[in-house]
Amino acid sequence: MTVDVRTLFTSETATRLLSIGIELAAALGLNTTSWVVDSPERVLFKFLANALAERDSVAAEFAKAAFLRSATGSWKTLVAQDVYGVTREAATYATPTVTFANGGGAVYAKAAGEVIVKASSTGVTFRSTAAMSLASGPGTSATVALIADEPGSAGSVGVDDIDTIVSTMLEVTITSSTAAVGIDEQSDASLESECLDTLGSVSVDGPPDAYNAVCLNSALTGTTAITRAVTSEDADDGTVTVWIAGASGAVSGAVVTLAKDAVETWATPAGFTPTVVSATAVPQTIAYTVSGTDIPASASADIEALVAAYLADVTIGGYLANSAYVALAQTYLVDAGATNVSVSVTASPTVGALAAGTVATLSSCTVTET
Repeated sequence: MTVDVRTLFTSETATRLLSIGIELAAALGLNTTSWVVDSPERVLFKFLANALAERDSVAAEFAKAAFLRSATGSWKTLVAQDVYGVTREAATYATPTVTFANGGGAVYAKAAGEVIVKASSTGVTFRSTAAMSLASGPGTSATVALIADEPGSAGSVGVDDIDTIVSTMLEVTITSSTAAVGIDEQSDASLESECLDTLGSVSVDGPPDAYNAVCLNSALTGTTAITRAVTSEDADDGTVTVWIAGASGAVSGAVVTLAKDAVETWATPAGFTPTVVSATAVPQTIAYTVSGTDIPASASADIEALVAAYLADVTIGGYLANSAYVALAQTYLVDAGATNVSVSVTASPTVGALAAGTVATLSSCTVTET
């Protein structure tokens, strides 16, 4: 029988503990029916119930924190590090550059951090990471390196997305900016997978888990771009293929080379040289139709973000379920306070098992309210 450890740890609510306390008091002969809402007796019992509920909740979280599957947040990070020797990959900051043109006669000498610009399409601001010297114009220009104020994918920008100068520089304009990507903190699912894969790395035979563990370890590969890895097993001709992917799907040739070098160095293949390749993206087009009362104005963007996060955690060659898409939207809307909610997926994405070496990515997600 399979047991989900998360079902073993529950905590009582303050309301339930108060009810138990009053029932116990009545059983001992106390006249609890005379205890009005703000009576000293009831206030004392309520205080005790709240204190016990808070302690019960902390105790349950502490118990769950002992196991990789049930630990959450910082507890999961700690379990991964102390038990499996795996450090959760922190979010990275996008580092684009921007080029300014001086149309006036002023001279600007700015220290690192003094130049602030913004991508108006997202509202994310960026700060200079080096000093900038912009001679008097017109016709002069300067390029400065930036770092996003928002970590992870929230700070990602495309070419020329940075278009607004926040810090004061009269008659200075932005002529161009480069694209840059910020990577989100390693997800719980990816962290769990890496931790479990490390168990295979103790074998001198180099089983599939060992290859996967090496690919997911940025300290060995030198890159944080890999978030998923799957290795073929039992090939008839002895060929071993390691497919890797990032949060957005396929990875670059440079990343593949880093992973290949790391696998050959650290996984110690027993008589085999594995082939490391990028997984092939399978774009998913998803269209929702939703109805209900009090549906949030941000529902479309929020549901798209949830779907993107779901696909980012599906393993290479994994399984996609239509019900998962419905559940994501349904749970979100109910939690957001909507009532009489109905959700359907009108444009069917891939359903079932993905082919070996392929990874699902989000092409588009639309939400239509009826």
